[in-house]
Amino acid sequence: MKSKQLFELAVKILGLAFVYRGLTSLPQVVGAVLDSIQDFHLVPLFLTSLVTVWPLLVAYWLLRGAPLLVKIAFPCSSAEPEDSGLLSAPSN
Repeated sequence: MKSKQLFELAVKILGLAFVYRGLTSLPQVVGAVLDSIQDFHLVPLFLTSLVTVWPLLVAYWLLRGAPLLVKIAFPCSSAEPEDSGLLSAPSN
């Protein structure tokens, strides 16, 4: 396997860790959400929902391959470098 493929695999495994984190907090959040609905307090409802939602959103992004993260880690995947404007050598 090439280094880019290994990095993509590591990103997806990290995504599975975020899925686990989001799903393990789900039972606690359900109880807190039910208490917030009964007492009509929206701030605790929002905060407890955020505890579960953000890891699941990050997990979704990582499991899709995190294209921005891979592009930052491996900026140039082609064999020859791209023309970068001012830093490129003039061609005659």
